[in-house]
Amino acid sequence: MRNCSERVEKQPASVCRLRIKPVTPAGPSFITLLLKSLTLVRKSMAHVQLTSRRLVLTLVLAVLCLGTRADRGPRPRSGADLVAMPFATVMPQTVLWAWEEPEDLRSAPESIGVAYLAETLLLGKSAPAVPAITVIKRHQPLAVAPQASVMAVVRVIALPGFQDSPTIREQTAAALAEVSHRPGLRALQIDFDATRSQRTFYAAVLFLLRPHMPAAMPLSMTALLSWCAAGPGSGDWLSTLPIDEAVPMFFRLGGNARSGDSKSGYPLRDAHCRGSFGISTDENWPPLDPHARIYLFAPRPWTPLQLAALEGVPSGRRAPALQFDYARSNWHSPNDTGLRAGKESAVPAESLPEESLQ
Repeated sequence: MRNCSERVEKQPASVCRLRIKPVTPAGPSFITLLLKSLTLVRKSMAHVQLTSRRLVLTLVLAVLCLGTRADRGPRPRSGADLVAMPFATVMPQTVLWAWEEPEDLRSAPESIGVAYLAETLLLGKSAPAVPAITVIKRHQPLAVAPQASVMAVVRVIALPGFQDSPTIREQTAAALAEVSHRPGLRALQIDFDATRSQRTFYAAVLFLLRPHMPAAMPLSMTALLSWCAAGPGSGDWLSTLPIDEAVPMFFRLGGNARSGDSKSGYPLRDAHCRGSFGISTDENWPPLDPHARIYLFAPRPWTPLQLAALEGVPSGRRAPALQFDYARSNWHSPNDTGLRAGKESAVPAESLPEESLQ
């Protein structure tokens, strides 16, 4: 038998059994304290329940908001968002323009991309029973290697008498969207030397086009140097466009420019223009950024010797095969209209905008 406290009585089975004496309250102060404690407990429980309800409500609202946003689909991308897109993962650093000439580019290095003229859109007047645009498909053969990175280029020309309208905007955007969905393409580029009065039309077409392109396909456009030189303000219209890049064109500048003139000193203030250069084999080149994408044009079909000399272009090395005798250059040799020989007169020279930095 072991010793227990005075509250434990001996049992035959030698077990200590507890017998608790009732506690007598000391007085009214004890009751008051007990009531206060119960009140605090009730308040605490009420607070916990309210907090729990608020938390549950917050979570429900968050789920509903996420669901609503998902139903809307991806938000439209602004110009600032698109500049940061990794275009380099879609197209190589050096890209050949394959214009309206028979081209065999199968011997080009794997690191060289191809931007081929897919079709030309001639924009006219909007009239009843008269198509607002004429689509001219590419009619020259093009051969590329199976693994080549290929993008399509659509040349857009506003004919004399062109009139902007909702109909012609929709037709132009639809024609461009059709090209973007052709198999094997990685990107779409638009070549349109829009005059100042045609910029509103051009911007509207781009905004109509973008939602109807493949979601992951970049959208590129060629750009006059005057567009790229415009700073923030009314003249800087490129920054508002839903595009991934604007390629500044350092050739066919128009006016009194000559093929051998220096191409340095042209400011590229718009961010869309800082990631690429458009140059030609028959004109002088500007200083090239080694990290920029280079689009290279040739007024005549590419030769195997030229294709073999392309890999050094991003570093600024111009191989002899890519040199040109500027004194003998012919400004009228390139046919960039997409029209068959003899039909160039459909686009008078005076209807094309001259390059100007003003």
